[in-house]
Amino acid sequence: MKPTFFNKIVLVLGISSIAIPAFAQDKDNMSSTNQPPPALTPQQFVSDAAVGGMKEVFLGKMALQESTNDEVKSFARRMVRDHGAANKNLMKIAEAGRLVFPPTNTFAADDPNWSNPLISNPDSLKGAQILTMPSLPYLSDYQAVKHLQPLTGGQFDQAYLSDMVGDHSNAVTEFETASQSLSDPALKKFAGKTLPTLQRHYKMAQELNDKYNVSAGTNMTNQAGSTMPQVSPVSPAAY
Repeated sequence: MKPTFFNKIVLVLGISSIAIPAFAQDKDNMSSTNQPPPALTPQQFVSDAAVGGMKEVFLGKMALQESTNDEVKSFARRMVRDHGAANKNLMKIAEAGRLVFPPTNTFAADDPNWSNPLISNPDSLKGAQILTMPSLPYLSDYQAVKHLQPLTGGQFDQAYLSDMVGDHSNAVTEFETASQSLSDPALKKFAGKTLPTLQRHYKMAQELNDKYNVSAGTNMTNQAGSTMPQVSPVSPAAY
């Protein structure tokens, strides 16, 4: 698909196509000024991990409604359970450390971020408008959720599993970094204890994506035996 004018402007502005830009790339990469990327701060980790966890719970609940595949629904139930529990622990740690925890209605229908023109109607924006708009840190996450909302059945499964692979790949990278280098000992411990669960999630998502997704050009069938049409993959976001 030919890039839209909006997409070109977004690239110029440096808005990332993923929610964790500093850690979804090779940690050894240097910037154009030959300086290392900024260190992961406790507040940034809390924000990234919380928003990522809320996204997985939100999409997991959506999958339980929209998917007709028992394996996908089983995976979604695990996402709701594991990420919900992790975020409860993270909220306690954030409160004890006087760190800001993102609003718990993130991605819900009453989330005010849905009214942001970058999400609600990006094609209507002109270059000058975009240049004056404040950035939305988790723009790609909202775009991924919006992309999944109208899908059902096999099309939903494909897009959901593709997103889960990208999300958990990024999460594993950031939690590895956090478990090794965070200055806050409680968050560092939390990252280390949560990392194995995220690694299992990533492996499960990969296996399901390889089994059911047609992105490699093979046909995908659901449990009823019908062929599922190919859909465009969603860009990876948070976890």
